[in-house]
Amino acid sequence: IHICVSLSIKKKHRCVFDLAFPDWFDHMHAMPIKNTRPEQKRGPGRLTASEAALLEARLLEAAEAVFVEQGYARATMEEIARRAGAGRKTLYARYANKADVLAAVVDRLMDQAIMPGQPAAARSSRGDAKTQLLKTARKLANLSELPHVAGINRLIFSEAAQSPNLASLFLHLHARAAEEVHASLEKLHDQGALPRSANSRAAAAIFIEMTASLPRLRALLGSPLSRKETNELTEVAVDIFLNGYGAKESR
Repeated sequence: IHICVSLSIKKKHRCVFDLAFPDWFDHMHAMPIKNTRPEQKRGPGRLTASEAALLEARLLEAAEAVFVEQGYARATMEEIARRAGAGRKTLYARYANKADVLAAVVDRLMDQAIMPGQPAAARSSRGDAKTQLLKTARKLANLSELPHVAGINRLIFSEAAQSPNLASLFLHLHARAAEEVHASLEKLHDQGALPRSANSRAAAAIFIEMTASLPRLRALLGSPLSRKETNELTEVAVDIFLNGYGAKESR
């Protein structure tokens, strides 16, 4: 191969000298260049996983605000989509109606209260029974006290009689929390920290009411407990629960 190095004089190119390269350069130059970057197959208008997650979060945050501000009866799919900066088709592609949207909002609140990436039983394996149950109690109490959670609870309690699906929604939320506590109780029993209860699922429901009922009520009334009051309440509740459960004090 020859490369001509030229000099431009008055817009005319004159070859000054040639550079000669071996024949193998010609061969390499003729070889096709492979694209090492993986080909991304993505349909037109299709969102990536991260984009879809962000859109989902935006929709549910907007829905939560609309439900709290307007109530369930007055909230509309159109207003939720508008508040999220999305089209109605985008919202309806994910949820059939506003009942489904509210269910997703409630599930998201519960997901945020649970440590991501770890099952309940695994989380209960660290520390003694009181330490673990106190963490769970304060998590539930703190969740109930959050202003936006109190707003959703207020909506459910005030409109459940007119919209029966709201009552089932609250029961679903309570059942998820009870399942978390139940798994912790079972794990603590397997470790020898708790005796076996005749009905550990009922015990889990009682634990939730002992630790989260008053914080939830006070938040609903617009007069939440102070952090100190919540911590004192949950500690006393856990002590009473463990005594009633027949648990041995850790040394």
